[in-house]
Amino acid sequence: MNERQLALSVIEKTLERGGQSHRLLQECFRAHPTLEPRKRGFITQLVHGTLSCALLLDHYLAQVSSLPPEKMKPFIRHLLRMSLYQLLFMDRVPANAVCDEAVKLTRRRLGPGLTGFVNALLRTAAQKKDWQAPEGAAALSLPEPLYDVLIQCYGPEKTEQIGRAYLEAPALWGRMNLSRCDASRILSELEAGGWQGIPSPHFPQALRLERKKEAKRSLPLEDLALIQTGLLQLQDISSQLAVLAAEPGPGMQVLDLCAAPGGKSLHAADLMKNQGRVLACDISEAKRKMIEENTARSGFSCVESALGDALIYDPGKEAAFDLVLADLPCSGLGVAARKPEIKYRAGSKQIQELAALQRRMLQNAIRYVKPGGRLLFSTCTITREENLDNALWLEQQGLKPLALSLRLPEEIKRDTPSHMLQLLPGDLGGDGFFISLFVRG
Repeated sequence: MNERQLALSVIEKTLERGGQSHRLLQECFRAHPTLEPRKRGFITQLVHGTLSCALLLDHYLAQVSSLPPEKMKPFIRHLLRMSLYQLLFMDRVPANAVCDEAVKLTRRRLGPGLTGFVNALLRTAAQKKDWQAPEGAAALSLPEPLYDVLIQCYGPEKTEQIGRAYLEAPALWGRMNLSRCDASRILSELEAGGWQGIPSPHFPQALRLERKKEAKRSLPLEDLALIQTGLLQLQDISSQLAVLAAEPGPGMQVLDLCAAPGGKSLHAADLMKNQGRVLACDISEAKRKMIEENTARSGFSCVESALGDALIYDPGKEAAFDLVLADLPCSGLGVAARKPEIKYRAGSKQIQELAALQRRMLQNAIRYVKPGGRLLFSTCTITREENLDNALWLEQQGLKPLALSLRLPEEIKRDTPSHMLQLLPGDLGGDGFFISLFVRG
């Protein structure tokens, strides 16, 4: 299978079978370990770009096809979207190669019957100059219901920012475990592997990771010794801020309620200098194993993994923790730049159900906090129901707001109380994220 065929397979499985694009890409690369970084990058760009721009691409497809995109065979629709993405948004891909490969993929999958249709449509698109620009939701490749939700919550200007951030390639962030290693060594080893780490101007542990353009060869990140030994953890800057806001310290008893894959637990252990205890819980054996694998790699002995359902109260945890990290299941709209299928699946009903689910989990989380201890409630989404409403509900349960000590640039400070922070996609170059902090009286 060539790169376009592999990319199309991931796109189909994502949109037709409900798959998760980032996991499908991981499976693809594991199944084809000899793919060189350049080809991996091309496949990733095709998948992310096509999925991110799917509705925008449909707007353009409708201008060169008498058959509306929604009435096309799914395979043809996804193939044409992927091909049109290359023609419109990838400058270095020759139009002839796009058309020829699309015809070959059509013939291989469906026989010769539709090859003429595919060829004619893409040749027309390649020569077309007078495209009609989209407006509103279509311009941002957002479903109308989600567009309306964002407009109501944030207004046109912020909705434009969110939608544009979804269409851009997401930044890749790493977190240095500075209790185990100094930053200079990490930066040096990254460079030796063909990467560069650009430090965040705001937070000392955060590095923006980029391949070095002048490097003759760069290893896949997961193959770097830094990653394999846990000196550098892949973790978005917004996720890092949540743990920094909670301020775990040496000797504390910490509970990570929904911990998999374990990034926040390991971050807490680093800030605690491996002194104290972090109990990292999640609901399934597969998730617990994921936490254990990351913990073993990290070198932090204070992290313990355990099975635990956040919806079921555990009397053994009653008032036992100085800090409870409640980073809870949510609609994920803050991370749709790296998981673009999310924006096509999130609906008002799902958001309401998740907000109610969170509240049930928070009822238990409150009871696990010692008197005088702290509760961090966070999500990787941007809706009021899942974030602000539940944070306000926590105050009604007797928890006292605790001001966040983070030093944030003025441009991302929101009109919210000092114990809450709503990051939108693209803020600080990271994911959308909600953070709130409380103390139990």
